[in-house]
Amino acid sequence: MKKLLYILLGLVLLVVVAIGAIVAFINPNDFKPLITDEVKKATGRELVIDGDISWRFWPSLGLSVEQLAFKNPEGFAEPDMLKLKKAEMSVAVMPLLSDTLDIGLVSLHGTHVFIQTLPNGVSNLDGLSGEQSAETTPSESNTQSASEPAPAGEPAKAWTISIGGLELLDASATVRDDKTHTSSEISSLNLTIGKLETGIWVPIEFDVVGKQNALAFSAKGDAEAMIDKEIMKSQLRTLTLEASANDAATKLENFTLKADRLGLAIPMVFDFAAKGNASDMSFDAQGKTTVQVDEAISLITAKALELNTTVAGKSLPRPEMKISMGGDVAFDNKAQKLSLENLKAAVDELNFDGKASVALADIPAIRFDVHSPKINLDTFPGGKAAAAEDKPVALGGSQGGSAEKPVEKKPLSDVEPDLSALKGLDIAGKIVIDDFVASNVEVTDVIVNFAVNRGKVDVKQFDAKLYGGTIKVEGKLDATTSPARYQVKKDIKNVNVLPLLQAAANQDMLAGKGSIDANVSGVGLSEKRLRTGITGTVAINFADGAINGINIPEMIREAKATLKGQRAEYVEETRKTDFSALTATFNLGKGIASTRNMKMEAPALRVRSEGQTNLVKEDLDFEVFVSVVGTSKGQGGKDIDELKDVTIPVKIGGTWTAPSYNLDVKALLTSNKVLEEKARKEAERGLKKLLGDKAEDDKVKDAANKLLQGLFN
Repeated sequence: MKKLLYILLGLVLLVVVAIGAIVAFINPNDFKPLITDEVKKATGRELVIDGDISWRFWPSLGLSVEQLAFKNPEGFAEPDMLKLKKAEMSVAVMPLLSDTLDIGLVSLHGTHVFIQTLPNGVSNLDGLSGEQSAETTPSESNTQSASEPAPAGEPAKAWTISIGGLELLDASATVRDDKTHTSSEISSLNLTIGKLETGIWVPIEFDVVGKQNALAFSAKGDAEAMIDKEIMKSQLRTLTLEASANDAATKLENFTLKADRLGLAIPMVFDFAAKGNASDMSFDAQGKTTVQVDEAISLITAKALELNTTVAGKSLPRPEMKISMGGDVAFDNKAQKLSLENLKAAVDELNFDGKASVALADIPAIRFDVHSPKINLDTFPGGKAAAAEDKPVALGGSQGGSAEKPVEKKPLSDVEPDLSALKGLDIAGKIVIDDFVASNVEVTDVIVNFAVNRGKVDVKQFDAKLYGGTIKVEGKLDATTSPARYQVKKDIKNVNVLPLLQAAANQDMLAGKGSIDANVSGVGLSEKRLRTGITGTVAINFADGAINGINIPEMIREAKATLKGQRAEYVEETRKTDFSALTATFNLGKGIASTRNMKMEAPALRVRSEGQTNLVKEDLDFEVFVSVVGTSKGQGGKDIDELKDVTIPVKIGGTWTAPSYNLDVKALLTSNKVLEEKARKEAERGLKKLLGDKAEDDKVKDAANKLLQGLFN
C-alpha cells in the first residue's frame, strides 16, 4: 500500500514539475505568429492578438487571451468581423492521463460580432464556408496533409471531451444588410450554460437587449437543456421567457411564454400572454396550445389552440371589444401549407365557426368555409343608417304643383377606388350566415361563394331570403384593367317591398310583392362612372300593392271637374293608389334609365308610362297615362263612369328626393276623342241656352266650331 501511495505522490509531483517547467520555460505569446499565420492560411483573413496569452495554473491549467480581433476585408463599415476583449479556458490535468479532455468553464468577455451585406450582395461571411483559401496553393495544401500522416497500426483511442460550462458576458452583435436596408443589433447579451454533457439536464439563463430596425426589444429567460448525442433529439424543459418591445407605433409592454417541455416528437404545452398597444389601440391577450413537431420537421401541429384578447381604442366600433379564437392548426412544411380546422371565433356577440387553409407561394392561396349563426352590424356604433334613426324621409312630393327645391348636392366623384391590393390576392371560399342585419334590413339563410384571383373577383353564388322572398346574385369584377369592369346578374323574387323600404330607408312609397331581374355591366367604379358607365336592363314586376304619395282617382276627379269648368270636390283620403300588377323594363346606358313599357293594373284603372331619369342629375321625366275602365268606388272616390275609356295624362317631374305629379290638362283635352265629343255637346248646350234659336244659325255654328278647334288644337 505504501508503495502505491509513493507512486501516486511521485506522479503528482511529476505533473507539478512538468507544469512548472511549461509555465517557466514556454511563453505562449511566442505562438502568436503561428496562430495568426494558420488563420490567414485557412480564411485569408487576419487575426490580430493585441493582448497577452497567459497561462493559468490554479485551480486548473488554463489559458487566457486578451484583445483578439478577426479582421474584415476592405470595404466594410467596421474593420473587425469579430472582436473579443478577453477569453478564458481551463483544462483539468489529471483526466488527460486517461484520454479525457475535461475543459472547465469557457468565458468570453466583451465579444462583438459584425456581419454586413453590401448593396452588391457581397457579405463579409463570403469565403468562410470551408472552401480552400485563395492564398493557399494546392502544393501547400498537399504539403500540410503530408506533414500530418495518419498514424500506422491500431486506430487511436477516441478521447472523451467534456466542457464545464459556457458564459458570454456583455456580448454584442450587428447584422446589417445594405441591399435590403435592414439592420439588427444586439447591444447586450449575457448567456450562461451549465456543464455541456450529454444525458443530463443543464441550466441555461440569458438576457438580451437589442434593436430590429426601429424596433427596440429586450428579453430574458431560463430553461433546462438535455443534450443528446444526436443533436436533433435534444430537449428543453421548464422554459420561461419574458420580453418587451417598442417602436414609434407599437409598444409591447410585456410578453411571457412558458413551456413544460420542448423537443421533437413530443407534445409541448405552451402558455403565453401579451399586453401593449399598437396604432392607438391597446390589447391584452392570453392563450395556450399543445404543439408537436415530428422528427422530420415536416409536420407541425398546434392542438386545442385558445386565444382570448381584449382590445380598446377610439378607432374601434366600440370602446372595448373582446375577441377570441380557437381551433386546431397544422403546418405541412413540405407542402408549405397551413391548415386551420375546428375554427371557433368570436368578436363580442358575433360568433363564427368553420375551417381555413393557406398555401404559401408568391401569392398565398387562402381557402375557407365559414359559418355564423347571426351577424347584427346595427349593434355596433355607426352600423345603423343615421337618416333612418334621426329623421323620417318625406314622401310623395307635390301633387298638382311644382317640385320642391332639391337640396344642393355635391358633384359626383370621378375618382376610381384603389383596387391594386386585389392583384396580390388568391382567395376562395364560402360564407354561410343564418341571420344577417345591416342598416335595419334583415336577411336570412345567406350563402356566399366567391373567389379573388390576382385582381379578378368572381361572385359565384349569393343566395338569401329577404322579407318573404329570395335573392340570387352572380357577378364578376376585373380589376386588372383600369378602370375596372364588372358584370352583375340579380334575381329578386316575391319580396314584400313595404317592410323592406321601411327598414332600409324609413319610406312607405311602395307596397306589394316585388320581383326584379337585373342584368347589367359597366366600366368604372367611381360614383360618376357607376352611373354613366352602366349598361343593361332591369325588369320589375310588382303584384298586389300600392303606390303611396299619389292618388290617381283624385286626379281623375280633378280632370272631371276641369271638363265642367268646376273645382273638384275635396275628399279627405289617403294619397294612395292600389294596383294588382305593376311591370316595367328599364334600359340603362349613357347615364340614362328609360322605359317605354311601364304598366299598372288597378281597380277601375289602367296605367301606362314612358320616360326616363338621368342617373347623374337624378331628375325625373315621365309621362303617365291613366285610363278609366270602370268605377273608382274601390279607391274611395265618387262614380266617374262618364269618364270611362278616357285617358288622363300625368307628368312626373322633379327629382328623386322631391318628385312632382301634375295633371297635363292640355294633353287631356287634345288626346281624347271621347272628351272632345263630350266637350262639344256641353258647348252646344251652352250656346243654345245663351243664344236660343240663333244657335242654329250657320254662321253661329261655324264660329262655335272654330272656337272648339282652337281649344282642342
